[in-house]
Amino acid sequence: MSLPEDHSAIPSADPATPQPSDDTGTELRALVRLAGPVVLSQFAANALTLVSTAVIGRLGQGELAAAAYGSAIYYLFFVALSGVMLAVAPRAAAAYGAGDRQGVTRALHAGFRLALLLAGVMLPFTYLLSTQLWRFAPPELDTALVASYLRIYALGMPAVLLFTALRGAMEATGQPAVVTRVAALGVLTVALVSPALAFGWGPLLSLGLAGAATASALAAWVMFLTLLPQVLRRTEPLASSTAMGPEVRSLFTLGWPIGLTLGAEAAMFSVVSLLMGNFGNQALAAHNVAFQIITALFMIPLGLATATSIRVALAAGAGRPRLARRAGLLGIGLAAGVMLLFALLETLMPKQFIGIFVNTGDPANAALMATTVSLLSIAALFQVVDGVQVSANASLRGLQDTRVPLLLSLTSFWVLGMPVGYVLAFVLEMGPRGLWYGLLVGLLAAAILQLTRFLRLTARMKRRKDAGELST
Repeated sequence: MSLPEDHSAIPSADPATPQPSDDTGTELRALVRLAGPVVLSQFAANALTLVSTAVIGRLGQGELAAAAYGSAIYYLFFVALSGVMLAVAPRAAAAYGAGDRQGVTRALHAGFRLALLLAGVMLPFTYLLSTQLWRFAPPELDTALVASYLRIYALGMPAVLLFTALRGAMEATGQPAVVTRVAALGVLTVALVSPALAFGWGPLLSLGLAGAATASALAAWVMFLTLLPQVLRRTEPLASSTAMGPEVRSLFTLGWPIGLTLGAEAAMFSVVSLLMGNFGNQALAAHNVAFQIITALFMIPLGLATATSIRVALAAGAGRPRLARRAGLLGIGLAAGVMLLFALLETLMPKQFIGIFVNTGDPANAALMATTVSLLSIAALFQVVDGVQVSANASLRGLQDTRVPLLLSLTSFWVLGMPVGYVLAFVLEMGPRGLWYGLLVGLLAAAILQLTRFLRLTARMKRRKDAGELST
């Protein structure tokens, strides 16, 4: 199943969002105003990992490397699952725009069922995988430590998938602030519980890495259980469950291209993390620190991309391809500009960013610092193109174009990026920097291909509109 042909039936995440404007300044202000709460929600969600990594970084390089390797395995699959769950929002939004409140409820409950189904398959698989780490993990890693972290951390998987369904329903019906408040509660939970369990505050035992993993899983369940009653109060009760099977199938059909598109990029980063283990714990720890920095900053273009997709969809639904093109290009340009600013800051003051995760004054961390700085210098290049590609991809989603972008992502990341990174790192012996140059190549290719497709589609839409007007 594809999205409805009547794109105007899909409202923005905020019912008060203004309609597309011919004035560039007005459109830019509308984009920024819409992106604000979405960016805050993205930051809150990412802060969960950020805080946990900061705590783990104080436990030692061994724990940081184990967490990096375990997280790489986990997110290799989980990002695709969460991408599938993102289909709840457009399904609920389509029903909400048509005045079908039961349709919103059906999308939400189908999301619950799909989340439990996905978690029911992947949770046992993750546990099984944790028992086989000794077969493929680098010898320097403490595989028992990685396995323990992975098993405990994965306990939050069902809660996160269920939370994503709830979030989709709230954003589709113009209530994103509810999600932002609950996400902030999750951050507070991790900030208090993670160091308490990791270092053994008060009467608590010092659980080390297992404590940090437990806090992350607990925060996921706190967020889901807190948001659940608030969403149920704001939606109608389900009138009948007889049609839930087809609804779940429709949700999955809509969601799998989104999941695979996100998974293609996330898997590239995860595989790079796994390959980084071949260069030792120091390289893996440095990669983890640099990756956490760029991921935290990436929340801004990610939020902008969500807002951009809404503005493009509004213009396309109104039958105004020129404004759809303008909305997309404004979002893409703004995301690139923001990432360029952060790239400059990382280049000029890398220690300030790295100091969030490790003690920069400890001589024992000097080599770790040097490796991380070298990786951030490459990140300064690919963060800009990453902002372009994520916004261009979101603009294509605003045009209801999802399957071709999936193919473009697979080609960019796996036909170009990963092979180039492997050759540079292991054949030409460039080491960790070679793997990150591979990331740059993959993201650059994705940015070019998806931006080109967006320009071609909007140009084609404009030609068709002009031809229709002339024929009348």
